[in-house]
Amino acid sequence: MTVMILERVTASTRGDLSRWMIEVKAGVFVGRLSALVRDNLWTRCLKLTENDDATLMQIWSTNNEQGFDLRVHNPKGRFPYENEGIWLVMVADPDPRREP
Repeated sequence: MTVMILERVTASTRGDLSRWMIEVKAGVFVGRLSALVRDNLWTRCLKLTENDDATLMQIWSTNNEQGFDLRVHNPKGRFPYENEGIWLVMVADPDPRREP
């Protein structure tokens, strides 16, 4: 199972992706893809959005502790990072001037 989440992309990019996946909600695509197709779609979306302020996230099933892996392009507000093989999400402070 593969999930792609696209924010701030053109309608043509979403339409292009809908050839291989189902758009269950605006910008959220789900499908069962091979690794080759998944990687090619990621590369294709990066090329289609290279001049935009788009955020892309791709999540897919794999055989690890959490059962999934992911990659992100141009994250905003939430920043996934891998720590010792486990994915975590760091949330940006909305007010950086605030003292801890």
